[in-house]
Amino acid sequence: MTSCIEELLALMTCGLPQLRSGDIELVVELTRNQKNNMVCRYYFVDHTNRLLFWLHEIPAARIFDGVVGVEKWSHIKYAIQHQYWQHCELYPSDHLQGPKLLKELKAVVMYASAEVITTDLSLSPFDSDELSRILDLIDRFEDNVNGAHYTCVIVRFMRYFSRAQFFNFCGLPEARLNADQPLFVKEKKSKFIVALSWAINVALFDAPRSHMAELRRVWVDRSINSPRWKNFNTKLSSEWSGITMYSTVMIAVDVSFLAVPSVNIQNAGSVAVISTYISLFCIVGSLVVSLFLARQNRMYGQESADAAVVFLMRVTGSVFGTKSLATVHGLPYAMLLWGMVYFIIAFSYQVFTSTPIITLATTGSACGIIALFTLWLVSAARDFHMLPWLQARLGVFNEKCRTLSQTQRWLR
Repeated sequence: MTSCIEELLALMTCGLPQLRSGDIELVVELTRNQKNNMVCRYYFVDHTNRLLFWLHEIPAARIFDGVVGVEKWSHIKYAIQHQYWQHCELYPSDHLQGPKLLKELKAVVMYASAEVITTDLSLSPFDSDELSRILDLIDRFEDNVNGAHYTCVIVRFMRYFSRAQFFNFCGLPEARLNADQPLFVKEKKSKFIVALSWAINVALFDAPRSHMAELRRVWVDRSINSPRWKNFNTKLSSEWSGITMYSTVMIAVDVSFLAVPSVNIQNAGSVAVISTYISLFCIVGSLVVSLFLARQNRMYGQESADAAVVFLMRVTGSVFGTKSLATVHGLPYAMLLWGMVYFIIAFSYQVFTSTPIITLATTGSACGIIALFTLWLVSAARDFHMLPWLQARLGVFNEKCRTLSQTQRWLR
């Protein structure tokens, strides 16, 4: 250990004579590698510039935390500062100026609070409630903040903000300005994958697309905004709890419908009986998947941002990427709707095949009106309007006809 320290200090004196040894710390650890050989691991701490540095070339993959496109020193600086604050948290030093550092932290927290209040696209690693508690904690500090415990508190928060600066490419022309702004061009999927995703989305009543939009606000460039992650999981828990309640009601409705005397259960080939059975299977599937996802959400939803990144990297590693996770999240809603659709088929068959003409006409008219209003409401909620869509398709068709006509005239 002593010889290793002396060699490193001598090397630093020869290679970096401009550094003052009073502002530099050396951290050394003796470990064994895979071949069971003794290895000296180290890093130097520069408190003046708030940096860590090494005298030998080292791999930077672990420092960059998987962020790609890190090239400029002004960007690398924030990754090194994140490591520096972590060192200061583990080993508080007298080199840190407590009052100055506290003033700097308070300014950063106040700016983040203003950003959170004025926009929902904030890049702050803390939400409004957490920022308020941090400010309250800072206000409780006394004038003397040079103790080790005070230092640990201050540098811990500084570490989070420094990491956010690194992940958002702070100070660069391509910096991320909004929480849902991607910085990298996504790879194009194959036509087969796109077509299959579209078919699954249609079959699941557009549920994957809506969940995909929410995921894109949380999972941006393989990084997570912690406040949005917490809100996202809160919404998911609320949605799945509601679906669980609706599924329980629909199971009771299906079983009660099978108990109606006019529904002949002995006739296994009846449309009403088959549709009701399929409806029960869909509802039970929705209930089971909702309970399973709710349990998974309780286990992983409240994890830290680091654990959430590992979880999302694991579940989105397939060919479909985040679409696979969005599809899984939309399954309870889609199966519940399919259960309702099959129940409506069974109920409609029972009504319209065994009623007089007058009853058939009145119930049919009422059913048509209700279906019309329901489709209108669904299309409005999905921001889909039939008339503008038809006009747009007609315009495209007319343009193609005009182009074809001009081409034929030119060939003549």
